[in-house]
Amino acid sequence: MNFFKRLEQMDMAFTRFYARRKVWLWGLISLPVVFLLGWIVWVMFCAPPAGGVTLIIHSKIDRPILEFSVNGVAGGNASAHDPNNKYTNESGGATTCCGSVRGKTAEVIWTLDVTGPQYDSGMRPEQRRVVMPLPERKRGEDDLHVYFLPGDKVLLGWSDNAFSPYDPRSPNYTPSALLPTYKFESTIETFSPCLKG
Repeated sequence: MNFFKRLEQMDMAFTRFYARRKVWLWGLISLPVVFLLGWIVWVMFCAPPAGGVTLIIHSKIDRPILEFSVNGVAGGNASAHDPNNKYTNESGGATTCCGSVRGKTAEVIWTLDVTGPQYDSGMRPEQRRVVMPLPERKRGEDDLHVYFLPGDKVLLGWSDNAFSPYDPRSPNYTPSALLPTYKFESTIETFSPCLKG
């Protein structure tokens, strides 16, 4: 019986404590929830862009690019650009996902490979490096387009879709003095199957 009396006294003491300080207790309990919700809203609307970046390579040089990296994030490769070949892929290379590219500057390192005729003429693979300003990334821009141009020039541009910001077909087209203006023509070929009677 003594145990139950003590339990009843403890229950009454807790009830009195709760009645006097319930506002403070609920405030203390809800503080982490309010903080978490505030942080989620800040991340959704105010935080700087972060997260994985897709690197898309574009090559305008006559040598293949074996590999490249931007701030340590590895990118794909690209074949040699041939302006006389209408079947040359305009993007010219591969897409890699997902790395974190941050900072005010971009260190771009790439390895130039050689084609068969270039090898026969004495050219060998070479590695190049350039440090340049990294363009400002806006919210939603997760694709970093990396252009390799003649004269060891590199052009970087962010986009929120697979279109390069330097492509006239892009909704966010931005002309660049480094890139010549290209006309994109689409040709549609129709094929009719041969029917044997």
